[in-house]
Formats: sequence, C-alpha cells, structure tokens
Amino acid sequence: MHTDPATASTEPVVPPAARPEGDGDPAVRTVRRALIIFNRNAGGGRKVARLDETVTRLTEAGVEVEIHLTSFAGDAEQTAHAARFLGSGPDVVICAGGDGTLNEVVNGLAGGDTPLALLPIGTANVLAAEIGLATDIDTVVDTIFHGRPVPVHLGMANGRYFTLMTGVGLDAEVVASVDRKLKRKTGKLAYGLATLKRWSVYRDHHFRVTVDGMEHRAAGVIVANGHYYGGRFVCAENARITEPGLHVCLFQKPGRWQAIYYMMALFGGFLDRLNTYKVIPGRDIHIADDRDGPVQGDGDIITQLPLTIGVAPETVRILMPRG
Repeated sequence: MHTDPATASTEPVVPPAARPEGDGDPAVRTVRRALIIFNRNAGGGRKVARLDETVTRLTEAGVEVEIHLTSFAGDAEQTAHAARFLGSGPDVVICAGGDGTLNEVVNGLAGGDTPLALLPIGTANVLAAEIGLATDIDTVVDTIFHGRPVPVHLGMANGRYFTLMTGVGLDAEVVASVDRKLKRKTGKLAYGLATLKRWSVYRDHHFRVTVDGMEHRAAGVIVANGHYYGGRFVCAENARITEPGLHVCLFQKPGRWQAIYYMMALFGGFLDRLNTYKVIPGRDIHIADDRDGPVQGDGDIITQLPLTIGVAPETVRILMPRG
C-alpha cells in the first residue's frame, strides 16, 4: 500500500468558509481525519489538480489527510474495508475517481458506519449526478463538511455490491472491450470506438430473465438501482438509490439497427415510449444464457453469466450535498 499523508491539527474542524456567525452550526460535521482513495487513471489521469485543490482546502481547515493511490484492481476495496476497522480510522472516506472506483470503495464500506464523500474525476460520474452533486471543488468540500450521511441501498450481483446498475448484452460487451490505455487518454471516445467494434459483430440474441418468478426474454438487460445511466440519461425513471428495490430494464427486440435505435432513444429521452422496452420492479432476478458472457456493474466488469441479482441487506452512508 502506498500512502502520502499530510497531517495538521486534530482539533474539531469547521472550514473557514463555513464558520458560523452565531453560537454554532449543528449542520457542520466534525472532520479530523480524512482518507482519500485516489485512482490516478480516472478521467484519463487529467484531473490531479482537482485532487490537489481539495487536499489544500482540507488541510487549511485543519484536517489530517491521508492519500492512498490505487495500484491494482481491488486495491480501493481493500483500503476502504481496512479503514472501517481501524480503531482511530478516518471520519470520512473520500473517493477520488469514477464510478468503477466508487464501486470498489462501496464494496469495502458496505454495512459500516464510515461516511463516503465523492470527488468526481471519472469519465461519466453517474453517482455524482444521481445524488445531485456538482463537480466544482466548492461544492465537493462543502459536502464533506456539511453533507448529510444518507443510507444508500445497494444491489448485489453474484455476491458483489453495485450502487447504480448491472447489465448484460451490448453494454457489458462494450465495457469488456474498452481499450484501457485509450480510455486514460481519450475518455468517452474509447467507449465510442468500443461500441462500434461490438456493434459491427453483433448477432441477434436473447437472454432468459426471471423477475420474481416471472420469465421474460430480452436482447439486453440493465438492472437499475438508480435512474441515471451513462451520465444523465434516464433508464429507469422511478429507481432511486435511497429506496430499497431494483428496476429491470428489458430491451426486448434484438437486431443491430435496433440496438442503435435503443441508444438514440436513451440519448434522446424517449426510451420509455418504445413498445419494445419495458421496466419491471423486482427484488429477485436471475439472468441466464447458453454461453458465458460479461456482466458490467457500475461501468466495470464485475462477474460473468449466469447471474443472480437481489437487494442487498447492507447500505452505505453517502454524504449528500445541501439544497
């Protein structure tokens, strides 16, 4: 584990910009120690300045900051999990990365009391959109000190937690085929190229989907825990991460051009008006196929088919912005 600590006073902290004028502000959280889990490759590695500015703001406010730079798959999860059981652990864990890094951190913190704050520096930052967190540093730092720690309900796919969604079909194949080096350099362009690659070899196909005992067939499936997908595009209008329950999005019609039409409908905001698209609430979901296939969760590949999905009994406390 590589750490780069920056230490200061251990007195309870009220950031200078938020010091109350009266007898005190009960909304200000006490933050003495913060652990930042930083994926330097997130957002193409172009956003180190955002991390530096956040660290400067925290240390100037008297917070003892430790930075952990992730170096391998699963590193963020292990680090977050270890932080839960430290006797003098951090008052807050800050995830500086994208949704994939957040997935790891959530898997490390789930079921514990340590609050999680977001420093969004990824490609899509869907979870930040889901909780209404603006990505400017003023809002991020304000949320660390003033944010409400709200229990967020999680889904579970083959034993692994997800916060936003899990899926099979074209979207999972795209995630599996993204060139990681190109992603670090170009961000969303890498996804566009991977989509063209997978679309060019697309073959009509159906998955067997069982939702709470009812059987369905679909060319692609997204099981949503939140209502945004791929940024601020709405996939499941009624899904909320603060409520227990999942929404199974069935793309029922196969076909290469149909896949393009589904994407256009998603980006254009009329997906829910298609008669070949259906959203079904569910808690016990099974997806099967005659072949192995990748399963994406929160934008990274997390497991393989066959797939069992359910509502996790654990939650994670995420700091929500004010307003």
